[in-house]
Parts: sequence; structure tokens; C-alpha cells
Amino acid sequence: MMNKSPRIKRDDASKPEDAATSPKAKGEQKKGHKEKVRKIVMIVVVIIGCAAMLLSVTAMACSGVLNQVTSQEDYKLTGGVAATVKGVNITEDTITKQIMAVRNAYGYGSNGSWAQYLVDNDLTPESYREQVINNYADQYLQQAAINEHDITVTDEEVEEAWQNACSSYGGEDEFLEQLKSYGYTEDSYKSSLKNSLAQDKLKEAVAPAEDPTDQQIIDYLNENLDTYNDARRSSNLLISVDSDATDEEKAEAKAKAQEALDKINSGELSFEDAVEQYSDDTGSKDDGGDVGWDKLTSFVTEYQDALSQLSVDQVSEIVETTYGYHIIKCTDYFHVDGDITSIDQVPEEIRDYISNIVKTQAQSEAYTTWWNDYKEKADLQINPMPEDVPYDVSLEGVTKSTGSAE
Repeated sequence: MMNKSPRIKRDDASKPEDAATSPKAKGEQKKGHKEKVRKIVMIVVVIIGCAAMLLSVTAMACSGVLNQVTSQEDYKLTGGVAATVKGVNITEDTITKQIMAVRNAYGYGSNGSWAQYLVDNDLTPESYREQVINNYADQYLQQAAINEHDITVTDEEVEEAWQNACSSYGGEDEFLEQLKSYGYTEDSYKSSLKNSLAQDKLKEAVAPAEDPTDQQIIDYLNENLDTYNDARRSSNLLISVDSDATDEEKAEAKAKAQEALDKINSGELSFEDAVEQYSDDTGSKDDGGDVGWDKLTSFVTEYQDALSQLSVDQVSEIVETTYGYHIIKCTDYFHVDGDITSIDQVPEEIRDYISNIVKTQAQSEAYTTWWNDYKEKADLQINPMPEDVPYDVSLEGVTKSTGSAE
């Protein structure tokens, strides 16, 4: 079971424990996260552009040419054929325009900055060109396979994926603003989403996911037992406190938490009844405060530290976090000495969680095998790079920037 309560879930499971309570650290993390998202969006919109240029791929394939819309650029095009895939030509100008679009998007307009970017990323003009050609070939082959398997995606499915993407970024307005800053629109992004959903359906068609056997789940757990052993399930009663609360308001909240704890400890209220009467955590309140297993999610440091000290049915003292004051009850514990020998030793929620992991890994491996075979049969042939393409720059004397490796 995944954590139902955003009021105890750690924002970033990979951050250091002391960062959880540091406002300055949180600000730096938020800034870093926004920069990472900006870079991701940059990459996404470049892919959107690439995908948009292939939307009429079927019609172009009929003419034996993959090309993009003609546009006026301030660089020289060479003409010619960069590669062929399934007997269809990918034009050299298509590849040149895409690479130059990437240069402009990343701000590497000058030859010096472009050369530095290539060196920092262990690339050459030739290897970068090959990557772009492979990207085009992959998109064409994916679309060809989608057509061969009669796969369709509805407008309703695209809209649902769009809303999920907006939610992940912080809202539709903010996400649209970011896309627009790179010259893309809601429609162009939805075209990319439609293609992505079609690819997911293609994967299901050629490598359908199958539920793993009990033994496969056991084998996976035994190989990764250190990760899941000693997992604890817990329920949470929260008296919330606003981040800008006064000392008096904090004292009132803590007193309310103490009142609830006293009633639990005296037997006047069960933990579940106390949650119903007192808790402000709407995400878990209807389930008696249940927030699932700690090994399947990541709680804020103070909550996790307190939970780790509890045995089954034990209730904590008051635990203060940035969300307020918590009372925690450990409701289950998973521990195995040696190896797991029976699926009955594994709690259902952990079993389901591992089942999804094993199923996804098996499907991914099966799809990769299918894709490699499909692509090999497509007979991709890449021609040598022309000498006078505008992205061909000398890398002589260029060394990696300090701290360029990420």
C-alpha cells in the first residue's frame, strides 16, 4: 500500500535527513527541482518537435522520403540522404534542422559554445548526428509498428494524460507557460502524449504483462530482503499546525494532541476513534489513520524515526514535524530470519508492490527483445556525414568544463 497521507510523506526521498527541517535547504531543493524540471521540459519539447515532424510519417513513407516542413534558416543546407530505414529515406536536411533547433533551444548558437557542449557530453558532431538519426528512425519504426497492430488512442485518454502532466508540474497555467516559453503549445504537447500512449499500448500488444508466480515474488524478495525486511505499517493522528502559526497556536495544537493521547492511553478512546474525533489528516482519517508501510514510501524524518522505535500495537508519544503534532501507532511488522520460503510470510500490500515490480521488469525485458529484433529487421543504414553541415565544428583544444559531469 502506498502512503495515503501527503502530510507525513517526505517531498524527496533522496534528500539528506537534516534537510527535512531546514527552510534554507528546502528553498535550495525547490530551486534545484525547478531547474531540473526546466531541463526536462526542454528535452520534452525538443522531442515534441521531432515527433510533430513525423506526424505525417505514413504519407511520407509512401513517397519513400522522411522530411520536415521547409523553413527559412540562416545556415546552409546540404541536401542528400542521411539514412534509410525500411527502405525509407531520412533526409540530411531533416537532421540538420533538428540539430540546429537543439542548438538554439539550449543557447549554443556560437561554434565555441556548441563545441564545449559536445565535449562536456562526450559527443562529436558525428556521434550527435547519429543519435538524432537513430531517434528519427526509432520514431518512424514505432509509428510503423503502431499502424501494423491497429493501435488507437482516444481523445479522452489524451486529456487524462494531459491533466496528469499539468498536475505533476504544479498546475495547467504554470505548465503551459513553461511550454510556451519554448515555442510549443498545448496541441503540440498533446500530440506527443498521444504518441506516448500509443507506444504504451504497443508494448502491451507485443509484450503483454503477466502476473508473476508466487515463487518469482519470493525470489525477488529474497534477493532484496535487506530493502524490505523490518518494514512497519502505521496509523497516524495529526493535529496540524500552519507554517506561520504563532507560539500560542502551536501550544494549543500540542495541548489538543496531548488530550487525544491521554484518552488513548487511558482506554477512553481507541486509537481509531481518536483519529476520527481529532485528526486533521484527511488523507488517512477515513481509514482509521492508516498510512501504509514505511518501506513502500518515504516519511518525513521525525515520523520515520519515531515509527522505527515502535513494536506492533504500540503508540508513540507526541511527535513534532513541520506538519504539526503526530501520534503514531504501529499496526504491523514484517520481519524474516533467513530466507522467505512461503508467500504467506509476506503481507498482502508488500506482495502486491513486489508483484508490480517483477511484472514491469519482465514486460520491459520482453519488449526490449522484441524491439531490438524489429529494429534489426528494419535495416537502418546511416550514410557518412557531409563535410559542410553547419553543426560540424572543430573540437581540437576543447577540454571538459570543470564540474561538467552530472
